[in-house]
Amino acid sequence: SSRHNDYIHDVSFDCYGRRMATCSGDRFVRIWDYVLIENNNNNNMEDSNEEENLGWQLSSEFQAHRGSVTKVTWCHSEYGTLVATCSNSDVKIWEEQTPQQYQGAAKKSWTVKAHLTEARRDVTCLEFCPRTFGLQLATGSSDGICRMYEAVDLMNLSQWPIKASWSVDSSSVPSTFTSGGGGITCLSWCTSRFEPQTLALGTHTHVSLWRYHSPSRQYISLLSFPKHPGAVLSVAWAPNVGRRFHWIASCENGGALRVYQLKRNYSTTNDNNNDNDTMEEEDESNKNKKNCLELESIKILPSNQPLWKCQWNVTGTVLATSGDGGIVQLWKCDTSSGQWKCVSQINGMINNNTPTANNEEYNAAVMINNNNNTIGSNSSGGSTATMNTMTMMQLG
Repeated sequence: SSRHNDYIHDVSFDCYGRRMATCSGDRFVRIWDYVLIENNNNNNMEDSNEEENLGWQLSSEFQAHRGSVTKVTWCHSEYGTLVATCSNSDVKIWEEQTPQQYQGAAKKSWTVKAHLTEARRDVTCLEFCPRTFGLQLATGSSDGICRMYEAVDLMNLSQWPIKASWSVDSSSVPSTFTSGGGGITCLSWCTSRFEPQTLALGTHTHVSLWRYHSPSRQYISLLSFPKHPGAVLSVAWAPNVGRRFHWIASCENGGALRVYQLKRNYSTTNDNNNDNDTMEEEDESNKNKKNCLELESIKILPSNQPLWKCQWNVTGTVLATSGDGGIVQLWKCDTSSGQWKCVSQINGMINNNTPTANNEEYNAAVMINNNNNTIGSNSSGGSTATMNTMTMMQLG
């Protein structure tokens, strides 16, 4: 079992896919390691395949907050073993300590390094930025403000000053979201090394892109997608491995799954304006235009269940979704026709603890799992499906 006493709100894998963090309404965060499980039958241990004896084992657990823990995310291992959690308007950053011997066994402990309390309403999402930009944490809250924290001194993780903060247009928030669901609902970083520091933010109406502007040291609005009929519940920026375009997926509370295709705009400004006083401004403007992204197309994918979470695999070629039906769907794009198809479904709501998927579907799910991303559960308790349903079924 998951060892939690309440609904699991979020699941997150580390950058190697070998460790997993789960958070729940019981206020606890539990850390799981994918290790070799000891077999009581030593005679059969030598004959069995080592891969068959690998499984998820609870390595540590700690009470992260006084209230329900809604989100958890891992930092890249280059900066140590760090996780960030949020509950209500509080954000905490935790660091794993050196294992100590406890009653004959090595016990791993976690200590809080920083407590961030700048949000005025519930924090709905958080994610560490790609490691190439340093140790930074982005948080989005129901007050419509995205805050970027940065650890300026890696030897002193207790100091996380705000690098930038900006307000996303959240005017005319519907009354159904005034209890904590308005403002920013989700976020996702662009992991491409060939793009400046850029992230996608989802709100109760639409998805927008924001990019860091070095001269002003602020994030500026890059692009705003057409409005959604319902609130955006999840947004995921696909890793770009050799593609000339970007994919961004989003799902809304009405169940619609959208895939946005973006292209790079390499146009420049008019060369006739060569005034020496404005050359520096033109160079900066040309640089921004060269790195500009334009919306090329929108694909709306049909789904037979209300969706809560979407995420990509490590190469950005397979899109996974989960929702209230306890079914994980895997989507792929036919490069010849440009159409998206559901290539497989994994049903996690079964009684025999064996997901109904063939080997090809299992390998696809594991490939997504290794991207340290998850298909989380409905924070209101509607669904507990994870991106890798098979992994979750083997917990304990």
